[in-house]
Amino acid sequence: MYIKNIPFKDFKGNPRNKEVQFNLTVREIPKLLNEFNQIFRWQDSLKGDERDLSTDEVIEFYTAFEQVLLTAWGEMSDDGLYFRKTGRYDFEESALFAACMVEFVSNPGETGKLLEAIMPDGMEELVRKAEGSLEKLAQDPTTTDEIKAEIARLQAKIPQQIVAPAE
Repeated sequence: MYIKNIPFKDFKGNPRNKEVQFNLTVREIPKLLNEFNQIFRWQDSLKGDERDLSTDEVIEFYTAFEQVLLTAWGEMSDDGLYFRKTGRYDFEESALFAACMVEFVSNPGETGKLLEAIMPDGMEELVRKAEGSLEKLAQDPTTTDEIKAEIARLQAKIPQQIVAPAE
């Protein structure tokens, strides 16, 4: 769980400050394999000497990070039993979301803290090993049964055969 107060201006120009909460569960990680791998590649590429980034690299990172941030956003119930994500589209359309994106994209240290806090224990290593492949993740001996069950559920949604149209 990652919680942070974000200062921002609403669409009327009024200054505001709001707490945001982000969390991912173990079952959400397989759905974001590609996005996490793009983010990790981006982070790894920034280590070492400073370099110019291509427009494509920036767009890939931004798009992947945006998807992770939107999937992780939610509001914890007062009793701590639920992390509700039903207001995702309201959040996505808010000035608060825009401020969050600016905060995290312009501050790599804060981005790292967020990713570390929302990633369930042991999952970053598994995601890096999987390199975006559900099959690799499912075959890894360190993958939990819970993750394997979620992968099977996701794969069941994918059509087993795509029939080419008749010519």
